[in-house]
Amino acid sequence: MTEETPSTEPRRGIAERTRELVQNIRGRSLLVRLAIAVVAITVFVLIPAYIATRPAFMERYPSTEVQYESWTTSVHAQVNCQSCHIPPNTAAQAGYSLRMVGQFYLQALPISQNPDLLKTPGDPACSSCHIDLRAVSPSGDLNIPHKAHVDELKIACIECHEFLVHETNPQGEHTPTMERCLKCHDGKTAKDECEACHNEKGAPLSHKATDWKIIHPDKQQEEDCESCHKWTENWCAQCHSTRPRSHAVDWRATHRDAVKQHRSCEACHEGSFCEKCHGLVPQLNFDSALKLVP
Repeated sequence: MTEETPSTEPRRGIAERTRELVQNIRGRSLLVRLAIAVVAITVFVLIPAYIATRPAFMERYPSTEVQYESWTTSVHAQVNCQSCHIPPNTAAQAGYSLRMVGQFYLQALPISQNPDLLKTPGDPACSSCHIDLRAVSPSGDLNIPHKAHVDELKIACIECHEFLVHETNPQGEHTPTMERCLKCHDGKTAKDECEACHNEKGAPLSHKATDWKIIHPDKQQEEDCESCHKWTENWCAQCHSTRPRSHAVDWRATHRDAVKQHRSCEACHEGSFCEKCHGLVPQLNFDSALKLVP
C-alpha cells in the first residue's frame, strides 16, 4: 500500500482567506484616509474659499466698507466680486479663490491687511453677462447705443459706468452723469443736440431763438428749467463761470455799447466789481431785479 500524503487544500484555503482579509483591511484603511483627506480639504480649503469669496467677506476690511455698502444698493448686488474684478477664465477664477483662502486665515491675525486682489473690471467681464448690448434705456427715453460705443469706438465700459457699483453719482444714483456724457458729446467729438440722445426731451422752441442767450434771464419764470437741467447743481454757473465770447481783448472799450443793448452784468458780477473802475454802480440800463448767479 502507498502512504497517502496529507492534503494541502485546507492550508491553501487559510492562506487565501488571510490575504483577502489583509487586502480588505488595507482597502478600508485607504478609504478611511481618503475620507479624512476629503473632510480636511472641505473644512480647511473649500469652506474657507466659499466664505472668503462672498462679497460680505470684504465688509470686515475698513477700506472696503464704503464700497461694500454701495454695492448692496446697486443693480449688481447679487453679483460676486470675482465675477467683475477677475478675468472670466477658469485659471484666473481658481487662482483668486486660492488666494482668498490665504486671506481667510490672514484676516484673523493682527498683521492682516486689506487684500489687493480686485482689479478694475475689464470689458470681457462685463460682456460675459451683458451679451445683448442695450440700445435704449429701460425707460425708453434715452438712446444708449452700446454697440457703437463698445464695438466701434472701443470705449471701455468703466469709462462711462464709473458710478455703477461702488459709489453713487452726485445725484445719489448708480448711473452715468451728464457731465461724463458731455466730455465726448461736446459738439466736436460727438454731437451734442438734445434729440441725439433724449427721445422724449428736446430743446424748447424758446431756446432756438437767435437771442436766447440774451433774453433767457427774463424767461426763467416762464420756463421749467429744472425739467432738463436738474442733472447738475447750479447749472447756470456752468456757463456763467466761463468768460463769455463777447469779453474779447477789446471788451473794456466796447462793453458800454453792449450794455446799451442789454445789461446783464449782474448775472455774473457784483456791484463792487464795476466800482473798481467806475467808482460806483453804473446806472446805464440798470435792472435791480437782475441777481447774481449763485
